[in-house]
Amino acid sequence: MSNWLVYGIIAAICFGLNTVIYKVAYQKGNFSPYYGSLVFGLGIVLIFGLFLLFKPSFEFEWKSNSLALIAGIIWGIGFLAIAVAIAQKADVSRLAPIYNANTILAVLLGIIFLKEVPDASQIFRVIAGAVLIVVGSILVSV
Repeated sequence: MSNWLVYGIIAAICFGLNTVIYKVAYQKGNFSPYYGSLVFGLGIVLIFGLFLLFKPSFEFEWKSNSLALIAGIIWGIGFLAIAVAIAQKADVSRLAPIYNANTILAVLLGIIFLKEVPDASQIFRVIAGAVLIVVGSILVSV
């Protein structure tokens, strides 16, 4: 199994646990989705701060770092939308498939802008898999 696949599985597990734990925290605590998102963000800073402490080799470059900052801002807006949805009593079992429909957007943008066109033997599986995710999100949201 390729290393990237293992990391992808770890990310899927972490992101799946993340939403459930956040909703439990919201139900048990007395904080707004905005405050909860701030605390969530502090957790992210802590993890990356510890990582950089033990693996300090990195270089600063304006272009790539500004793009990473923009990506982080966009991700933060997305998480804030999830936090507000949870505050409005969204069911995680229905909410998660909807926001994970981002897969189709990522696949299409990767193909169009990054020129990551799957080879002929994989293109059907990649597109069909992404479409099935979107169909699933529609089915759980109605």
